[in-house]
Amino acid sequence: MSDTATKNNPTVLEEFLREFRLVWTQIPNKALFLGLLGLWCALFHFLGNPTLGYVKSKSMFSWMYFSFSTNEDDEHGLIIPLIVLALCWWKREQLRPLTARVWWPAMTMVLLGLTIHVLGFLIQQTRVSIVGFFVGLYGLIGLTWGWPVMKAIFFPYFLFGFCVPLGTVADTLTFPLRLFATSATDVVARGLLGIEVVKEGTTLMDADHRFQYEIVAACSGLRSLTATLALTTIYGFVMFQAPWKKVVLMLSGFPLALVYNLCRLLSIIIAADAFGQNAGNYVHEKLGLLPYVPVIACLLALSFLLREQRAPAATNLAATPA
Repeated sequence: MSDTATKNNPTVLEEFLREFRLVWTQIPNKALFLGLLGLWCALFHFLGNPTLGYVKSKSMFSWMYFSFSTNEDDEHGLIIPLIVLALCWWKREQLRPLTARVWWPAMTMVLLGLTIHVLGFLIQQTRVSIVGFFVGLYGLIGLTWGWPVMKAIFFPYFLFGFCVPLGTVADTLTFPLRLFATSATDVVARGLLGIEVVKEGTTLMDADHRFQYEIVAACSGLRSLTATLALTTIYGFVMFQAPWKKVVLMLSGFPLALVYNLCRLLSIIIAADAFGQNAGNYVHEKLGLLPYVPVIACLLALSFLLREQRAPAATNLAATPA
């Protein structure tokens, strides 16, 4: 009795495994792709890291893992591949009817990725080699399954750009972001809220020195910029079909990240002005996600303005198994 009930009501895991096996059997040219993927990954494992600096390994993947696990601004890189795979799985019904065939023009992108990797070796920059790896991998996808598949997965694949550690680029961007965040908070606090703050460089304080808040590198907004860009890119991919609408949603991440950082800093200043330094510290340490509420509200409003009518789903034909 219980076995019959289990068969009639499979668990989520059982349903997923059943669907996965079905999809796997329908993927054409998978042996070709797995072989090419293995060779491509082997190249970047054995000859992928030109620096041999903090990571004494020739593997680009070891260098990436070290960067992701030691820098909070880059730790999201560990989950980006899982997000890309999940989005491709979510889009499987749109990929099934696409004609899959070997498409030789994609070799140009593979060669471009290889060229970028060689350039990374010449200038001793593993980050450049990472770009080359993902460019070439995109070319391998096109080589195996053709242009229609490359086009269909471009937006989830684009997220791999967030796997490139920022490194020195972060240092270059952080200081201007700190200055902007300080100035914007100063203008809004004094002009709109009537809170008398004094700005000294990247430090905000009140006239009586009851509170003082330094906009350090971690508070510059770079981390929130990266997170917001990833969020708007994923949201645009999931919600819209038109490419230009996806681009608009993605680019909205820049102003929305500024909105988040401004709201966060203002909430700290308001709390500190009303209740003292400890209250501002509490908001800073415990309520860091609260400013995402206006960001999400703005994102939903923009999504509503760009809303589109979905066409009825067409009947899909399964691809021929390899």
